[in-house]
Amino acid sequence: MEWQQIEYFIAVAQLQHMTNAAKELSLTQSALSRSISALEKELGVALFERSGRSLVLNRYGRIFLERAKLALMEIEKGKQEITNLINPSAGVISLSFLHMLGAQLIPSLLNSFRERYADIRFELHQSSNNELLTLISNNDCDFGITTPEFVNDSFHWHLMGKSELFLATPLNHRWVNLSSVNLEELREVPYVGLKTSCGLSFTINKLFEKKQIRPNTVFHADELDTVAGLVSAGFGVAILPKTLGLQNHPLVWLKVDEPECELTLGVVWKKNKELTPVSNIFLSFIREKYSTEC
Repeated sequence: MEWQQIEYFIAVAQLQHMTNAAKELSLTQSALSRSISALEKELGVALFERSGRSLVLNRYGRIFLERAKLALMEIEKGKQEITNLINPSAGVISLSFLHMLGAQLIPSLLNSFRERYADIRFELHQSSNNELLTLISNNDCDFGITTPEFVNDSFHWHLMGKSELFLATPLNHRWVNLSSVNLEELREVPYVGLKTSCGLSFTINKLFEKKQIRPNTVFHADELDTVAGLVSAGFGVAILPKTLGLQNHPLVWLKVDEPECELTLGVVWKKNKELTPVSNIFLSFIREKYSTEC
């Protein structure tokens, strides 16, 4: 069954005349008759009865017309929803981001964007690295903001920036008077780590691998806030970004002097996918705001 057959059927049912319906649809009468006959053949019943020159819906036709109108209405609603979503002046952008970015980076980014494009809305998803890339691969998300470890050739990548990572210790730790530490020293102290579901864990693990260090990890947490809380309670030390939310914990923040300890973040989106007008607006904004690409 083709969608045009439904439209043709509704036109004939409303006008009750094959010739008039053909003119309304800019079709030949024979083409319209063939379409209606094919529809009736597929349904297995006649939908009209002839009354002089008019066509009158029979019992089956009335049943089918009711459903056909509802189907047409739903299709039109779907078309309108899609138009609204991609409307460059008032569409919707689907954005996924790592959990650790929800307290500071994402609110700041969205606030800057909405100052310029107040009518564009966002559909937000907090995700792990793997979940984020799956959402984009399945076309359930337009963009993601994440670390680069798992970004492969299926995705485009635009660097947003790098932020320093610090070694966080409790206030009474023996290192609090140091200006900096070397990762080598972490072999000797209890360490609070992150589960692999947290995007930052991949960056930190690569730092340890680079130095061939296996830290004395006493606990793997799901979230940065949990790590900061455990460190402040004296459970151990941890490598963390110095975000506003984490600075609420009573911690000492020490620089890591070797190796370079940074968190890299960027925007990813799927290759070989045509971007909607509203998505192009967002991407242009990102490229303007974060002009350095890697």
